[in-house]
Amino acid sequence: MKLKNKTARERKTWEYTALELAYKIANCRSEDPYKQVGACAIHKKGFRVELGYNGAPSGIEIDWSNRDERRKRVLHSEANVLNYVLPDEIEFIAVTHLPCPECIKLIANKRIKKVIFSEYLANYDTDLTFKLAKEFRITLKQLKLNQTP
Repeated sequence: MKLKNKTARERKTWEYTALELAYKIANCRSEDPYKQVGACAIHKKGFRVELGYNGAPSGIEIDWSNRDERRKRVLHSEANVLNYVLPDEIEFIAVTHLPCPECIKLIANKRIKKVIFSEYLANYDTDLTFKLAKEFRITLKQLKLNQTP
């Protein structure tokens, strides 16, 4: 049955959708009072998603009052989401913030070739992240949520 005077609603891209999901999981689940980071991995087959956020390792309590000390203990959102995927299984990963150099290595280990991100974190070596991404043939694409997808 066709509806009169109705047109299909335009859908957002999977990249944009994944980034929105990454922000949503960060805002809903991260305990970190300083910075909430989220990640969404999109599977190659069937477009299933996996979600991860930054926080304490499972079963571990962190003293969140000391910002520098908590950084040494927090598990990054990329590490959390990549625990649930196999190599060559993921089309791309969307992360609220540019991954740190350690997380780029984890992403490369899962043979993921594209990372969508929105923001930069001031305390990471972004030059090294970009250098490693180029070396590992990972495309880094910045996408702002207020951009037209």
